[in-house]
This record gives sequence, structure tokens and C-alpha cells, in this order.
Amino acid sequence: MAGKFNLAALMAEGKVSELDTKGREQIEYIHIDRIDDDPNNFYELSGLKELAENIELIGLQQPLRVRTNPEDSSRVILVSGHRRRAAIRVLVEDGREDLAEIPCIREQAESSAALQELRLIYANSDTRKMTSADLSKQAERVEALLYQLKEEGYDFPGRMRDHVAEACKVSKSKLARLKVIRENLGAEWRPYYEDGSLAESTAYTLAQMPGAHQSCIFEGIKKKNQQVRHLYQQTAENYGKKLADVDELVCKRGARKDFPCSNIEGKRNQVVSQSGWYGSSSCSKCCDKCEQMAKCKNACPMLADKVTKLKASAKAQRAHEKQVQEEKDRPVISEIMRYWNRFGEARNAADKTVRECYKALNMYYSSSDDSKVVALECLEAKFTTNTNLPYGYSNQLSDVKRYVKIADLLGVSLDYLLCRTDNPHGFVSAEPPAEGWLPLQWLPGEEKPQKPTLAAAQFDLGKEQAYTTIVQWDGDGWCFKNNGAHLELKCLRWFPLPKEETT
Repeated sequence: MAGKFNLAALMAEGKVSELDTKGREQIEYIHIDRIDDDPNNFYELSGLKELAENIELIGLQQPLRVRTNPEDSSRVILVSGHRRRAAIRVLVEDGREDLAEIPCIREQAESSAALQELRLIYANSDTRKMTSADLSKQAERVEALLYQLKEEGYDFPGRMRDHVAEACKVSKSKLARLKVIRENLGAEWRPYYEDGSLAESTAYTLAQMPGAHQSCIFEGIKKKNQQVRHLYQQTAENYGKKLADVDELVCKRGARKDFPCSNIEGKRNQVVSQSGWYGSSSCSKCCDKCEQMAKCKNACPMLADKVTKLKASAKAQRAHEKQVQEEKDRPVISEIMRYWNRFGEARNAADKTVRECYKALNMYYSSSDDSKVVALECLEAKFTTNTNLPYGYSNQLSDVKRYVKIADLLGVSLDYLLCRTDNPHGFVSAEPPAEGWLPLQWLPGEEKPQKPTLAAAQFDLGKEQAYTTIVQWDGDGWCFKNNGAHLELKCLRWFPLPKEETT
């Protein structure tokens, strides 16, 4: 039935056209198994679990809209409510048979199949959150249906784009963007756009590029294991500008002055292998002028001889720099090795295990550390300038050297700085050194041993004369080792001696 098409009336709920206004709508209950999907419905059914939980809690708040199935009058076809019907299906399969009879409003049969499908689109678009891809599909289908209705005799004054924008409830500029994406976005990008991974703004930017550029960018981000959702509009624009610059390159070695670059594919691949955050690239110039040519995997094949020479020169330079660095590192590594070797000698002399040392240092111990520590002590491990010293988790040579430097600057011993003695120049006698160890200098006579000690001592004879002998400290004073007779002389200084071993 031809006539002037009233778009506002068509979009109004419960109306098909100005011609379909007879009678009141009636609700009838139809079993879910008698309700068929409309084959023209292209909307995805998402969020069914949440919708099912809502229906189970408060019931179905809005009836479905259906029409009689022209092929079987005992069945109906959904016009609106595909998500609701699918959610109820979930509940029925879980045992809620009381929900199997669904309240529906049966619409009158349309004289136009195009009008029926248009009603389906309007009904669904108002009940779901539309993605950019959904809007694009909807706009494409609405435009086709409106043209079909126009052929059936409906009058559409003005431009068709305005009617499609009005029907889809989007701006004309957005409608134009969606059309560009729909018609020009590369096939490799389309699945990501449809599932929402590719943003509309990025898709629009890509769709304005040549297909070869789109494919190149796609392959580039895949090789970098970059997710499509992280490709932003600005990055895509930058890649597009760089690729456009590459296309403008001419080869000076070509037969003509306007001969296109013979390495254009290589340059494209190099562009997309780089970061897309910056708008300029050295690849917009001839490879012959690039400082990174020797390192580039996509350098021009026509410059192969020059690349070979540059690589050889760079290799020689790296070898020289490595040798210089090794010479610089050698004394540092030697110091680290001395510390480890000294630690090993001390640990063995004290008869302490690696585990006991770790415990004293409050470090986590593992049985595998035994072999590692021994290898370092025996200088059989690999040493670098970053090898830690054996005094903690991250104790390095630089840490120890700072202590030594400040002690040297102040002219005192480390024992003094670390409060292990009150004598600025020696070890505290109240805390004698470990068994088998000797101080590095004489101890003053004022300091007394805290336990029986064999020592070399100097005594004051007067008139600036001193007497040096081997004596024994017995707790009360210094005495001769052989007869035990005490010396009444003033002790000037003394030096502890190791215990004599019995044979």
C-alpha cells in the first residue's frame, strides 16, 4: 500500500505506520518453544546471565512483541525481545518451567517485509547498548530497507542520509564515519572492530589509509605482540604519516629521477617495527643517509656493500670497546676476588659452614648456596664488577670501599668506627679477635687482655729504654712464661700471639 512514509510514526512504540492504528494491543501467553527468532536479527545476545538473574528476581517487566509465522500459524516470530527470550530459556532449562509461558503482544501482519524488518531493528536498537559495529550494521541495513520502501511507493522527501541518521538516532557526521569504516576498513582489522577490541576512532583512521598501509600496520603490531586494543588513534595516524612519506621516496640510483624507491617494502616494515608515538622517522629518507643502516634488518639491498663495511667497522669498534672495558674492570674484579678468597680462608679457619654464615648475616639459606659460595671462595666462579661481596644480599665492593675511605680520611681503624674498640688505632682487648687471628698493630699497654693471653710485650726500663720479651697474662698481671714471676714494670705495648700447639 503506497503512500507518504511517516518516519516518526514508524518509530513510535506500538505503531507500524499511519495505516496500522486499529484496535488495542492484547497480551497473550505463548510457550517459549513456539517462539522463533527472526532470521533478519543481526544483534548479538550479550549479558544473558545478568538479565536471567534479574528476571528470576523480579519477573519479566515487559512482554515480547511477536508476529504470526506466515509458514505456520501455530507459531510466532519475535519482533522485539530476543535477549529476554534467551534469558528465559536459560531459566527454563534450569528448572523454572513456570516461566515457559511468556507474555507476548501479537502484532498485525505487515504488508511489507521491509517494514517488518525495519520494525525489528527499531525495537532492538532501543533495548540494548549499541557498539560502533552494531550501529554500522544497523545503518547499512536501515538504508537498504528505506530504499526498498521507496521502491514500494513510500515518499522520502530530502536526502536519504538524513532519514537514516534520524532512524538510527545518530548524527550525520557519525553516520558518514561509520560508512567509511564499513566500506574501507581492511579485512584483517574487521573482526577486532566488530568485537570491540578496535576503537571506532582508530578504525576510522585506518579506514582512510590505503589497504597496503593497513595490512602493514597490522603485521607490524602482530610481530611486536602488541594487542589491537592498545593501538590508539594517534599512533595509527603517526604510522599513516610515516608510511605516506615512504611512498613519496624516489631512488637516486634509478634509471629516472622519479624512479620509486626500490626498497619500499623494507622501509614500510621498518616503520611499523618502530614506536608509533612519534610522527617523524628516519625511514622517510634514503637508507644511504641513515646512521642506523648497519643495524637495520630492512636496509636497502642496493647498499649491501656499504652495509657490509659498516657492520665490519662496527664489529671492530665493539671489540675494541670490550677490550677497553675489560682492562678497566680487571682491577675491580681482582679486588672482589680477593674479598671472596679472604672470606673463604676465614670461614675455613673458623670451621664454620656456609649455613652458619648465612644465619649470622640474617640471610635466607638454600642448600644450593653451598656450592655457589665455595666456587666463589675458590675463585672458580664467574666474576663481574657487579658480583656481590659475601656480607649480605646486596653488599658490593663500592659499599666496602666507602667504609675504608672514610676510615682512612679520619685516620682511624674500622673497628673504631664500628664501635668495636675505644682505641682509634686498634682492636678492643675486651673483645679479643677470633681464634687464629692477630691484630694488624701493637695494642697500647693500658688495655688489658680479658683472658689468659700469650703475648710479645715491651716494658719501660726508664731513661727511654724498653725491654721486649714473651710474657703471659694470667688475669692479674704480666708474668714470665717459664717461672710465672710477675713483672713490676710498666707495659708500654703488647701484641697477642697465637696459642702454641701441643705435639
